[in-house]
Amino acid sequence: MKLYANPTSPFVRIVRMALIEKGLNEATDTIIVDAWADDPAFLAANPAGRVPTLVTDDGARLTEALLILSYLDAIGTRPATLAGGPAALSAAGVAIGVFDAAVAVIIGRKSTPDFDTGLVGAKRFRTMREGLRRLDAVFDTVRQPFGLPAIAAITALDYLEFRFPDHDWRGLCPGVAAFRDAQADRPSVRDTVPRG
Repeated sequence: MKLYANPTSPFVRIVRMALIEKGLNEATDTIIVDAWADDPAFLAANPAGRVPTLVTDDGARLTEALLILSYLDAIGTRPATLAGGPAALSAAGVAIGVFDAAVAVIIGRKSTPDFDTGLVGAKRFRTMREGLRRLDAVFDTVRQPFGLPAIAAITALDYLEFRFPDHDWRGLCPGVAAFRDAQADRPSVRDTVPRG
């Protein structure tokens, strides 16, 4: 398999963490791309020019993180990433909403210097804050096994701390923060921390 990735994307990170957890990382060639550079090979795999993009061994091109996770569950031998029922998927959705809002701010800043203080930017920051609070309130009931709720929660917290280090994100989600710290040496967490 071939994974087109960027080391800072939270959507890429949840896929990379799942690959490690499922023992599929060694069978995957990870190609780091600049999603803004329009590399021809990358665009051939995904005309939308977004990461992550997974090209399977039989040439299928999967272009959305949750679709990729579904595929990995189908081929992997380890516990399912998308397991846990509605409560787990709901919590994962809250965590994904948090980092999706953060990505929207980063992209918005590329076109509007004062994006953070405008209507859309303010709403995205509210989504991040309230999402972390809501996630923290339910996290103890859905964090095991180490599936998408845990992966997405760790990804959300780490991404906010990486992109917006001047905010106290941990104060909004002490339970998630404690869980994240307890997982610091887990290979899927340690080896995928965003860098840029």
